[in-house]
Amino acid sequence: MPAQIEPLRAFVRALPKAELHLHLEGSISAELSLRLATRHAVALPGAEGGLAGVRAARRVRDFRGFIRTYLAVSSCLADAPAVTDAVDELAARLAARGVRHAEVTFTACTHLRRGVAEAALVEGLLAGRESAAARGVSIAYVLDIVRHLFDDAWPTLAFAQAVRRHDPSAVVALGLSGPEGGDHPLTPMVEVFAAGRAEGLRSVPHAGELLGAASVRAAIELLAADRIGHGVRCLEDPAVVELVRERGVALEVCPSSNVALGVVPSLAAHPLPHLHAAGLAVTLATDDPALFDVEIDDEYLRCAAAFELDCEALRGLARRSLEYAFVSHATKARWLAELDAVVAPAEQPPVQRVE
Repeated sequence: MPAQIEPLRAFVRALPKAELHLHLEGSISAELSLRLATRHAVALPGAEGGLAGVRAARRVRDFRGFIRTYLAVSSCLADAPAVTDAVDELAARLAARGVRHAEVTFTACTHLRRGVAEAALVEGLLAGRESAAARGVSIAYVLDIVRHLFDDAWPTLAFAQAVRRHDPSAVVALGLSGPEGGDHPLTPMVEVFAAGRAEGLRSVPHAGELLGAASVRAAIELLAADRIGHGVRCLEDPAVVELVRERGVALEVCPSSNVALGVVPSLAAHPLPHLHAAGLAVTLATDDPALFDVEIDDEYLRCAAAFELDCEALRGLARRSLEYAFVSHATKARWLAELDAVVAPAEQPPVQRVE
């Protein structure tokens, strides 16, 4: 990192910004997961070794191991207070890093299938949203479908409707996650995403992470994606790059996640500069910050060091996160004015601007 890391970190934290690709279950800290597991008698991996054991057990080594850890942590969300605690803990971390708004993905059917009552999940999400607002962070939810669990698709939309009956602005989009592959085509998801759009929900599927550019094309053409989760492998096909650019689809890029899951071999090899050079709208996000040991200011600073981004390039990334958030134009305008008013450090590392 540059010698001026602390002034640069202070600058990044001062920038109003949004987190647009963030899973609630993957944001639960080792400390909170251990408390919740103890409260609900959940067999959390590593718990026999206390906090150190939980931390060691959740180290991500590959995608399959990540999913096992993710599901184990998810099982700690057993009632409304647990969900509220998870949202509030996340909001506290976001507030400390200058995040004004987060669109938090929640895989409701994972919990419904475990027998958690719908009413408890709704209560927990809404109470957590209120707690976040008190901390100065706007939270909206993306209700996520796991792509190989088609039977969960319509129930996920129904759950979104249940939340929105209490608070119409609480859920802003449908998401799609899980392993990409030929065994899990998007065709069965077309109708449910169309039904969601008819009710004002946006489309934010994962694509172009474990599979290449064809996955990104399918997400845009079949699901009318407004943003793509990850999308970094669109670069494998110039025609898909052009499609992303023409449709104005933003990419929710999570470099530390991509390294941890082997999408790219290292941060230095990440295609972020090439995505910028191709004229694509890129936002930075953390994906599952508690499992990948990264917070949003870390993500900005890691990219600044890896790709020689100066303060104005970092401001540009924050600007795009706000521009592509699903909030009102008036709210965006207020945050963008505050963004422009943040003064950069007097001394900056000699870096190359990427914007």
